[in-house]
Formats: sequence, C-alpha cells, structure tokens
Amino acid sequence: MSRRSEAYLQDIPTKPYDLLREGLILLLFWTAVIVGLAVLFGSPDYPAVRGEDVAQRQPLAFLKTSANILAGNSSLQGYGPPYSPDTGNVQQFLGVAPADWPGVTNPIDPPRDFILQPLARVAILNPAVGDALRTYEAATTTQQQMWLKAYLAALDKATVAGGQVQLLAGIYGPVPALMTGLLDLGRAGLLEGALVDSARLPFTLDFTRALLFFQDDVDHSVASSLDMLGGLWGISHETGPYPGAWWLWPYTFSYQIPPMSSSPNGDLQVGVIITVVFLATLFAPFVPIVNRLPCWLGVYRLIWRDWYRR
Repeated sequence: MSRRSEAYLQDIPTKPYDLLREGLILLLFWTAVIVGLAVLFGSPDYPAVRGEDVAQRQPLAFLKTSANILAGNSSLQGYGPPYSPDTGNVQQFLGVAPADWPGVTNPIDPPRDFILQPLARVAILNPAVGDALRTYEAATTTQQQMWLKAYLAALDKATVAGGQVQLLAGIYGPVPALMTGLLDLGRAGLLEGALVDSARLPFTLDFTRALLFFQDDVDHSVASSLDMLGGLWGISHETGPYPGAWWLWPYTFSYQIPPMSSSPNGDLQVGVIITVVFLATLFAPFVPIVNRLPCWLGVYRLIWRDWYRR
C-alpha cells in the first residue's frame, strides 16, 4: 500500500482476505447453477420469425405483407434516416434530431429491394415469373397501383385450400403471378438469402433487410401475442414464462408514463432521460454539495453500525 493508504488505515483493525479465491468460488458456483438450469429448463427464446414459417403457416399474411410493400405502403417508405431521405418522421428532442446527423447510411427502396429484386432471381428459374415481372415493370405507375389495389382488396376475401390461395375473379394483371413466385421463394426458405445484399460474399453479416421485411404486421402480431409490445413493458419481458431483463425496468417504465407513452418522439425522449440519469449517477462524486450528501446524511453509520457501536 502507499503511505497515504497506510496512514488512512492506521489504528483500523484489518484481516487478510483472499479476493481471488472468493471470486473463483463464486464463478464456479454460479456457472454450475446456470448450466444446470439451462439443461433442466432449456432456452426460453422464441424462434425467429422466418419467411419460410410465415409462407407455410400464414400464406395470406405473407402475401398481404408483400403486396403492401410493392404498393409502397411499407412504413419504411417515409421512415427517414438511415433508410430514406424523408425526415418528416424523424424523432426530435427540443428541436434536435440526432438521426439526421449521419444521414442515409443504409438506403432502402422497399418495393425494389424487398420484392422486385428477389423476384428477378426467381425469374431466372421460373419463366412465368419472368414474363409477369416484365409486364409489371413495363406498365405505368397508375396501372400498377390499380392492379395492386384490386389484389389487396381480393386478399381480404381470399381462402386457402391445399396450400393454394384462392382469389375471386378480378383484374389483377401480373400481380398474382409475382406474389405466387415470392410465396414459393418464401416456402423454399430462400427469401432471407434473396434479400441480403452480401449474399455472394463468403459470410453474410448484415440481415437488416430480412429483419425489416415483416416488421409492420407480422412481427407486431407476434410481439403482441407474447406481451412484448412497448406498451406492455415488452423490453423487460422474456418470450416465455421466465423472468425477463428486470434490470431494464427503469428504461421500460419510462415508456408507460406521459408524454413518452403517447409521443411520436418517445424513443428519443426515453433515451435522453436514461442517459441523463446515468451521467448524473456517474459524476455524482465530483459534483459539489452532491458529493457531500452521504456524509451529511450519515447513512454510512447505519451500514457500518457494528464499527461505530464500538
């Protein structure tokens, strides 16, 4: 110890303590407990929402999601940075919008990136999809929207028989052929691979587009069934009957109180609040007056009451 430490501890009774041994014992004990519980109960994680599962179990939901994206109805259309230049929906705090600072770093055009490009890959193997794709791209925007509007309306009354989607008679142009091709791609388990930009690289590390494909309706529905929405304390919930991330309760608690609970800028507001609280706690020992509160309040005398009793 230094001379200052020795002078500080003078006349204070001490005893040897093996911190390394104590830490090693605790590490081995809790490792055994965690491994034992994992073997006994398994993982509580809910399986990922894959295109293959949605296409096979909920083909109508798959087709509605795909057709809405192609029609330009995806929420990503006006999301803003980092996906699009539209800044109308960017969250702000006191007029400051941090998302605008880096700008568009991951540009995404949902109709083309999520639907038309994957279909271009299907068209190589399926001439019917190729013909439908050429017909669709040769049509005017007005005609495309007419087909898509009629198709989306027909999906509300469609039925599924033998895995095949049955539509009422109508003028849908090449849209049914396109959507069937995309549905087949999903059922084959190839949708995520077709969405990835770096699919030709040895390793795929960016799954942004695959994760965003179902983020509007399908993922929201799954999260709702698991009580994991923001309004249901979802960030601190587990996906099964197990304790969740309880240490995040201050963060998710902020989402339950006004104005964060109803504000379109709620995410940024909560982030700022938690950051301020964290920094205030971190620098409290260096803030005048605040750093003297423990001494004035005398809480330390309760904690070390055995010592002060002597």
